[in-house]
Amino acid sequence: MIRSMLCAMFVFCCSVLSAGLIEIVPTEFKNFKVNEEITFKVTAYESKDKLMTTGTVELIVKDGNRVLLKTVKADLRKGNPFTIQVKATRPGFIMVSPAPYKNSEGKKLRWKSINKLPAMGGALVEPEKIRQSGKVPADFDQFWQEGLKAYANAEVIVEPAADIKRKGYKVFRVTVKHPDGSGAITGFLTIPEKAGKYPAAVSIPGAGPGVVTPYSFLPYTTPHIMLTMNVHPFPTAKTVDEQKTLYAKLNKSCKTRTYSRENADDRNKYVYRKVWLAVSRAIDYVAKLPEFDGKHFISVGSSQGGGSALALGYLNRNITCVAAHVPALCDHLALLDKRQPGWPQLCVFLRDKKVPEVVPYFDCATFASRIKVPTMISVGYVDTTCSPSSVYAAFNNLKGEKVIFPMYRNGHAISNEAKKAMQTFLNKQLSR
Repeated sequence: MIRSMLCAMFVFCCSVLSAGLIEIVPTEFKNFKVNEEITFKVTAYESKDKLMTTGTVELIVKDGNRVLLKTVKADLRKGNPFTIQVKATRPGFIMVSPAPYKNSEGKKLRWKSINKLPAMGGALVEPEKIRQSGKVPADFDQFWQEGLKAYANAEVIVEPAADIKRKGYKVFRVTVKHPDGSGAITGFLTIPEKAGKYPAAVSIPGAGPGVVTPYSFLPYTTPHIMLTMNVHPFPTAKTVDEQKTLYAKLNKSCKTRTYSRENADDRNKYVYRKVWLAVSRAIDYVAKLPEFDGKHFISVGSSQGGGSALALGYLNRNITCVAAHVPALCDHLALLDKRQPGWPQLCVFLRDKKVPEVVPYFDCATFASRIKVPTMISVGYVDTTCSPSSVYAAFNNLKGEKVIFPMYRNGHAISNEAKKAMQTFLNKQLSR
């Protein structure tokens, strides 16, 4: 996924090592009020165990990762670690980023992070008041309901995958053909070998090449039916390298050089229309299997898969709960309110005037507003891919039972604590 490039200067007064480490952390892990002072602690290291004692750190402070609030320069000779104070004048999020610096050879370098956490800090300000930007198209529901009707009888082909083994499970390859004859999407279905009735789950992978074997957000020790569908138009390959090659060819063939932004100026051709409708058709197929318990069908995923989980939570009536980690494809029109939209940030990278008219049909914050089943979402407070405001725009739209798990120090990644919380949530739903 694309990460924001925040450029400025870090001016050293003397020679330093080739790369520095930095940690920027709010002194309190909580949500703040508008106009409340937020204090960030900043620590710069020459190495993991050695603090810097010279040099000048420059920090960039932004509201919504779009509006520059201020820059701060700190002389490390006067103190390290040090603190800075920030106030936000509206609900949203604050991002504090270290500017690149120059080493003794004059080469511009980026800071490295501590313990694989982001080399920046973030804080949320009255996130419960964040609202989705832009207007929902008047024919949003009609557009998707017509699509579901068109896919109601789409051909689903399920064939044994003899080359893939899962202990205790039968594995199948799945193909869903687009009814207009334009191709298909493919994936996997796993069904417990032992006779019985089982809950089911559906997931779409995060953005990228996709998967070449089944995977599940639920432990395989919890017997369940799992449907995993790739989004790409090419048949799923047998190996990771083959899949990556096909993926590279796909992106190279796109005018935008990435599938996630291709045809975003045409609501009928944008990739997720056919993908979500085809996956919904596959869910209908699974729901009719004799092994399905008829009571529990989870829509689950992360990033691209998280946004898709929300979309499917609206599109398919078989879904009984939704679990979305750092969901993408939310709040596409956030630039209208000077906030960073969620991945793939279509209105940031595409200048076509038709794009702002099309993307509201694919805003997962709107899908969230129509979800009626229990839903859990996780959010990274330092996420520059799926901005925390975009995630909250979706969460705040949910009308039913809902819970959000804050990851105060995480970027676009899932903490172990969030995984455990999500599993607890899903176990609760499966016990109903």
